[in-house]
Amino acid sequence: MYRLQKLLSKVGICSRRSAEKLIESGFIKINGSIAKIGDKWKNGDVLSIKGKDIDVEDLLHQSIEVIKYHKPLGEIVSRADPHNSRTVFNNLPDVDGKWINIGRLDVQTTGLILFTNDGDLANKLMHPSYLFKREYIVKTDKALTKKDMNHLLGGVPINNGDIGKFESIDELENNSYSIVLASGKNREIRNSLSFLKIKTLKLHRTRYSFIELEDMKEGEYRYLTNEDISNFSI
Repeated sequence: MYRLQKLLSKVGICSRRSAEKLIESGFIKINGSIAKIGDKWKNGDVLSIKGKDIDVEDLLHQSIEVIKYHKPLGEIVSRADPHNSRTVFNNLPDVDGKWINIGRLDVQTTGLILFTNDGDLANKLMHPSYLFKREYIVKTDKALTKKDMNHLLGGVPINNGDIGKFESIDELENNSYSIVLASGKNREIRNSLSFLKIKTLKLHRTRYSFIELEDMKEGEYRYLTNEDISNFSI
């Protein structure tokens, strides 16, 4: 037996938040009756979304798959955008259920992004309490001073009262830096640097937790092994 929000997230139909909106809008029915927040689904129940029956039992027994993908410049992490037809989902393989992106990279950011068909795993990998580290290479329009680095390591205001805070900063060459974050706030690196009047020229993610981009080419995907997936089971 599953609460509807958890069920829809688990099988990869939508996030729990989106599920709540669908329920509140009256688009979800269980056994022909309009569902309410707090309702549960059990084996044998007929679930329909916007008039279409969903084979939930089959989706619940699908194998968990995770892939890593090298996102090129200019692709969006969205299934549809009227202003940009280049979406990462066009390059992904078929999967039982639906691919769920683990966080996002903005259209100007390249590099590693993970996808899974399991909503519970997706929620875990995105939840801030687990502090999965993300590593990036950033190129700026000018060198970071020691004072700049101290500000970024201590935390600067971004996103209407939120705080952008870098876990570590390692200087490379030509105004490039290796930066590690322990959170996934929206445009955290770009907005943190912008607060200090520093412009981000290039941003590239190379690692998410223990998964690295390695030698993957742009637009390439690779499946994670069962051992890799089990290592995320905290």
